[in-house]
Amino acid sequence: MSWWLILLIAAAAALVIFLIAPAVVIFIFVFSRKNTKPFEEYDWEKFKDHYYVPYLGRIEAARSFVRSHSVRRVSVTSYDGLKLAGDYYDLGYERTAIIFHGFNAEVYTNLSVHAELMMKLGFNVLLPVHRAHGRSEGRWSTIGLREQNDVLSWVNWAERHGTKQILLYGVSMGAATVAYASDRLQSTNVCAVVLDSGYSSVYEQMKRDVEKMHIPRVVLPAQWVLAKLFLRVDIKTPTANALKRATVPTLFIHGTGDETVLYHWSEKNYEACAAQKELLLIKDAPHTLSLLKDETKAGDKIAAFIHTYF
Repeated sequence: MSWWLILLIAAAAALVIFLIAPAVVIFIFVFSRKNTKPFEEYDWEKFKDHYYVPYLGRIEAARSFVRSHSVRRVSVTSYDGLKLAGDYYDLGYERTAIIFHGFNAEVYTNLSVHAELMMKLGFNVLLPVHRAHGRSEGRWSTIGLREQNDVLSWVNWAERHGTKQILLYGVSMGAATVAYASDRLQSTNVCAVVLDSGYSSVYEQMKRDVEKMHIPRVVLPAQWVLAKLFLRVDIKTPTANALKRATVPTLFIHGTGDETVLYHWSEKNYEACAAQKELLLIKDAPHTLSLLKDETKAGDKIAAFIHTYF
């Protein structure tokens, strides 16, 4: 065997070992199905340093308030045939807040405080479960790119069940998901949108994540290629592409203490948005916890924004 062939084989082996194999492992870890535990099953002792811990009492109180109301488990069929689950709280209003949770998040841990606020502001509340999460079907999450179509499915469900006015509220991945769908809401009953802690693209968020975990950036182009090949999505697609064609009034919220999704991305999304818009930054609030960090300021702002359009 010639020396150049040996070198070629060695280079190919090194490529597989040091780039392709780790890239595939990361791809599966990030995009594969998420089975999150219910709030009451979390062992918070194992996560005692998590930024949620100081707010657990308030989250539990909000969860108890929300769950004290009658809930109906509902579902829709997605554009690609998946059965997507949701919890619907019908309080007898003609307006509904549809609230979308974050990536790998349990609905009631992530959204109870938001749901409580919406109920107190006079909304029915619909809490969808993202594809490839929890009770919803699906093997793969696309972190907002396919899920944007699911937003429209849930809007259609609410309209068919008597809702005259709809508020879309997204948190983290939920915010990006709604942002991706923001240019297709014109012919719906959606009156306003709230985007809390959203990123500017899946790719930019993954770049942030690999930096935090000290993973070489060289794996990122591989994620883009793998997502194109196997999921048929472009993770480099910016939310700004849709926001620059948005027509529904939008409130952007972000905490300046967010170490997960940089608050500058909400500023970037705000600048791109073509609809009537407002931006609220909550000083030192961690990821998705602006409403908990300063409940008065954030709650009053959300209420004022909503009352303008409902």
